[in-house]
Amino acid sequence: MRRSRLALLSLTAALTLSACSGIPPEPSVTGGTSRADVGVQAPTPTPTPTPKELPGGGREIFPTYRLVGYSGVKGSGPGLGRAGVGDIDDRMKEIVERAQPYATDGRKIMPVLEVIATTVQPCRVAPKCRTVSSDEKIQAHLDAIRKVDGVLLLAIQPGRSDFVTEVKKYEKFLKEPDVGVALDPEWRMGPNQEPMKSFGSTDAKELNAVSAYLDRIVTDNDLPQKVMLYHMIRVNWVRNHAQLQDRKGVAFILSVDGIGDQELKEGTWKALMGVKPAFVHPGFKLFYQEDTARPGWKLMTPAQVLALTPTPEYVLYE
Repeated sequence: MRRSRLALLSLTAALTLSACSGIPPEPSVTGGTSRADVGVQAPTPTPTPTPKELPGGGREIFPTYRLVGYSGVKGSGPGLGRAGVGDIDDRMKEIVERAQPYATDGRKIMPVLEVIATTVQPCRVAPKCRTVSSDEKIQAHLDAIRKVDGVLLLAIQPGRSDFVTEVKKYEKFLKEPDVGVALDPEWRMGPNQEPMKSFGSTDAKELNAVSAYLDRIVTDNDLPQKVMLYHMIRVNWVRNHAQLQDRKGVAFILSVDGIGDQELKEGTWKALMGVKPAFVHPGFKLFYQEDTARPGWKLMTPAQVLALTPTPEYVLYE
């Protein structure tokens, strides 16, 4: 006990002397060692992942961008759209040039390529009256649009299947930040309907199921907004239209596909804009062949398209 007390008194005296003299005390043998004393470094903080963005930057599509693009299938010719004519890389460059007059009202242009992924077929030649694209085919179109920093839309013509089932087949690509969907209600056939002999249709319930699925993909994979577009010519192609549900991760677009001269197309536009929910963005489609098929019919100019009310935020050339 005496030796311990003497040691404690000596240590106290040394600490007092050190404090008075400004000299730091020697480290105590019994005080343990720090991480630095033994050369151990603190763990490096894990860097925060960079949020995935759209090709042109940002996480939301509207109102930053106006989407302008072509439809078609690589190497198929003009029948399915301009993108099928000649070299697809040339067509992608052409999209950028074609889109320049639409870069108005402060909008940036987002190039778009709309490719038919699930294709309606006569029921005698394909199960459920549709065929499904291979991964290789989809990837080739995605590679092409990425060269111009655009987005790929997978067009779905489900035949006697349904939109949700067909969209889910492309989940691998929908997990990418630059891939969305374009739905064709006219080719959503009933159980006894034959494609090319009658028009199909869908309803808000089915479209809501698709948007919920896409919204989940966006949330689970920390993606920017995903385009969900649906084409219409007739008001009754989407039943209960007013019951569509808005979702944060989905940018909804109604593409008006009316065919004919300017007067006919504007009439279709007004009819469909009259039933569109407020959160659904307006889109307009132009046809190189069908819109010029009769004497006096001319393809509408960008100025004429932009003069429509409301102003289209999506413009597609086929």
